[in-house]
Amino acid sequence: MRILRDLEAAGDKYHTIKADLDYEVVNLTLGDSEKRTGWVAYSKGDDKTPTRFRVTFEKCRLGVGAEFKDLVDYAFDGQWLTVAKHKIKNITLYQLAAKGQKVEPLRIGKGPFPLPFGQKAADMVKYFIPSTRPPVESDPNSTVYLRLLTRPQYDAELPTTRMEMWIDAKTYLPVRLKSRDKNKAVTTVTFKDITTNKAVDEGAFRIPHPIGYEVVRRPLGNEGAVAP
Repeated sequence: MRILRDLEAAGDKYHTIKADLDYEVVNLTLGDSEKRTGWVAYSKGDDKTPTRFRVTFEKCRLGVGAEFKDLVDYAFDGQWLTVAKHKIKNITLYQLAAKGQKVEPLRIGKGPFPLPFGQKAADMVKYFIPSTRPPVESDPNSTVYLRLLTRPQYDAELPTTRMEMWIDAKTYLPVRLKSRDKNKAVTTVTFKDITTNKAVDEGAFRIPHPIGYEVVRRPLGNEGAVAP
């Protein structure tokens, strides 16, 4: 519980977070793997401003193949989640909140995008069985280990069966996250060169619509339509 409370306190302390990231998914059944590199920006909401985030993947490697450029953007501005796949010139906008409504898209159990920033200790205990262990040689330097097993009653709600987190012992920000889903895919995300409480450009949370892109809008309560 001390670890969980310190993790929650860090979420309250850091209003903005930006980091480079390495992302890897390994399918244990098929043996396939996908690696991506990019960056993430996060801005904590308050009474006047919604929580916003941006994840940009710049390069990709499939299996043991060569790395190639594959720009993919995810941006949430407080109302719309924009997914831009630049290689195929496609942008899809998903409305997650009505105008003036606030949602928590990163909160475990409340939103579809549970990144490890700003999580509440009570939520972690509600949805997971938490445990820890002493450091081992393979752990990142100066980190605290946390394991989260999904409680059986929430199996249907959460995509993961378990998560592991390595938390910086000084900042109490996650530096590595490893999760396993119901399809036996293991996802590992490593955060590097983390900066906190520095201004993030407002434009980072909005993705422009270049000429020639197909744009699909999916409003609340609507299956969506293709925009010209």
